[in-house]
Amino acid sequence: MDISQEFAALNGRFAETVNSHDTVGWVAMFADDAILVPAGYAVVSGRKGIEEWAAMATKVWNSLEIQQGLCTSDGNVAWESGSWTGNINVSEERTMDVGGNFLLIAQKDGSALRIKAHSWSMNPTTP
Repeated sequence: MDISQEFAALNGRFAETVNSHDTVGWVAMFADDAILVPAGYAVVSGRKGIEEWAAMATKVWNSLEIQQGLCTSDGNVAWESGSWTGNINVSEERTMDVGGNFLLIAQKDGSALRIKAHSWSMNPTTP
């Protein structure tokens, strides 16, 4: 499997766990020493910090789609950029379409990729 296919599989699992509000499954994709740089939030580091952040974040998502962009690797390290779109709850009565770009750095862990660093922008879209 080439790196593009590996990222396509990772993106599929990522979106699936977010869309199903599977916090445990989402966090399991990250390395123990990973860092997360979420749009609009402070940097989160380590598995414990990512678990705490994800417990809150996965509750607001209604849908997420990932559009794969450039991806490449150098030895055991791989990175991908792309864009994403989704819909989130902003209150009990209101949702909002959102989208942005992302950068993800992963490390090969056996036959899988494990996320080491992930950052994204978030830009509200107009209705």
